Amino acid sequence: MKISKKRLLEIIQEECGMPMKSYEMNPKGEIDREGRMAKRQLADIAEYAQELSQMLADETQLEAWVQSKLTKAADYIKTVKHYVEYGMEEGAYDQVTPQMEPVGIEMPMNESKNDDIYEF
Repeated sequence: MKISKKRLLEIIQEECGMPMKSYEMNPKGEIDREGRMAKRQLADIAEYAQELSQMLADETQLEAWVQSKLTKAADYIKTVKHYVEYGMEEGAYDQVTPQMEPVGIEMPMNESKNDDIYEF
């Protein structure tokens, strides 16, 4: 019997009682760490924002393109914050926790040459 990697993961998740979309996997079958990446980006944003705030006086005149970039950045951050906040209220992120570790799945020894199809 041949089975795709995607279907194999679905079966394992069903049998283990795990929700289907509790985490995303990259093409190599590893859990993506979007949360870690987002936190790093947010730390950079906070650092740069603090430095910029210290550089500017209330009377500082900025070029229009600079003002536009700041307006967009503020809007983007607010939009993401409200999106994630709403998702948490609705339970969309309940299954994703910082403590979640990748689950290793051992593949059968007679794995086919096609990485996405396994023979049993």
